[in-house]
Amino acid sequence: MLQTDKITALYCRLSQEDMQAGESESIQNQKLILQKYADEHHFFNTRFFVDDGFSGVSFEREGLQAMLHEVEAGNVATVITKDLSRLGRNYLKTGELIEIVFPEYEVRYIAINDGVDTAREDNEFTPLRNWFNEFYARDTSKKIRAVKQAKAQKGERVNGEVPYGYIADPNDRNHLLPDPETAHIVKQIFAMYVRGDRICEIQNWLREHEVLTVSELRYRRSGSCRHPRPHPTCIYNWPDKTLYDILGRKEYLGHTITGKSYKVSYKSKKTKKNPEEKQYFFPNTHEPLIDEETFDLAQKRIATKHRPTKVDEIDIFSGLLFCGDCGYKMYLQQGAGTLERKHAYTCGKYRNRIRTGELCTTHYIRKSVLKELVLADLQRVLSYVKEHEQEFIETANECSAKAVQKTLTQQRKELDKAQNRI
Repeated sequence: MLQTDKITALYCRLSQEDMQAGESESIQNQKLILQKYADEHHFFNTRFFVDDGFSGVSFEREGLQAMLHEVEAGNVATVITKDLSRLGRNYLKTGELIEIVFPEYEVRYIAINDGVDTAREDNEFTPLRNWFNEFYARDTSKKIRAVKQAKAQKGERVNGEVPYGYIADPNDRNHLLPDPETAHIVKQIFAMYVRGDRICEIQNWLREHEVLTVSELRYRRSGSCRHPRPHPTCIYNWPDKTLYDILGRKEYLGHTITGKSYKVSYKSKKTKKNPEEKQYFFPNTHEPLIDEETFDLAQKRIATKHRPTKVDEIDIFSGLLFCGDCGYKMYLQQGAGTLERKHAYTCGKYRNRIRTGELCTTHYIRKSVLKELVLADLQRVLSYVKEHEQEFIETANECSAKAVQKTLTQQRKELDKAQNRI
């Protein structure tokens, strides 16, 4: 391709922070400036590449990537932006484009307001300008984080996300109302899980009743979604993780929890979960969908979450056996065939020693032997109860009272801790 036939790429970018600057930073204004400059300096075959509403920190922008695709294909002669910050506010990546990528493909870069032109030899201050642009992005990120932190401390919803089963109150976006369309779905999920139904059975129920997944429902209501939409035949296929997330959300008890996650860096979209002590808890802020007893039963079952065996049966001791030395869970190992006498349990840490490098002994015990031991112990206890019924009742009541007192003491400590935080 001849140099005169190549594209003059006019790149425009506008972020949400730039919108506050008014018309001077608008896409339309940038286009007028770039086209005027191109006409006055005889740059032909112009083409606009636009990113409207994108931060300069991220380089995963549709318009920028389309332009870079043309650059790498050898179709671009010149790239022109209003200033350096339009190209990006990431010092390292912006510098890589200007000093490595563009020169490799013989692309001239011009930033009009900053006086940058790679065709000249007086661009020594360009890296410094890029650093200041990144400093601006970092400072803006700190201010936004501080505002969000203040909102979270007051119990206000920061990201605008509403838990499935609720809708935002039209008169107060920080207050939740039960969603007439989905609140009963949340109640059904909890009811099925607490009565012992497996996750796959809940998924089958949702599919049979054609209940849209959380992401598909959000897309149909708002027109936007975080992840690519599933195939039309999969819009009723609920992932395991979504169901476990619903079962673990305290919002369904009528509470508000904020500050549950944080971004690892203003340059990255990756988030991490905050530990509970760094989250903000506000009780009884909206109408609950689930009672405390149902929620607690669900959490107990999640804590002993286990998978069915190959014959699609949950083992009688699954989630209940732990190694006497290391405290790790013990897992069932089925021998050849279907005879139960060949089934046995081994220490999980020992079984995974090659992968984890942690050592323990096998602690091998046959299932048949364990069942005999448990049965003998049950018979011993029942025999004692039959012969010393009154003494057993007194002992049981004493143990129950101790357990209640221990729970009460723990709850008082949590209350004092919460009051001190307030």
